[in-house]
Amino acid sequence: AFPRTPKAARARELGGLLVGPAWIWDCQRLQRRLPCGPYLLDGSASSGSEGEGAEDAPPPSRPSP
Repeated sequence: AFPRTPKAARARELGGLLVGPAWIWDCQRLQRRLPCGPYLLDGSASSGSEGEGAEDAPPPSRPSP
């Protein structure tokens, strides 16, 4: 949830996208993978890609109770 941490910087270096926690909750609520674009944290889309194209991927797994 914080874009200026060492972990976030490392994820960007490796080409990852940083999304806010709302993306996880909304994917879970709707039971499908949503586009990342509206949930990106600042600086994570430097390549111009928004992580799209995986729309048919299964939703994030549910945590065990």
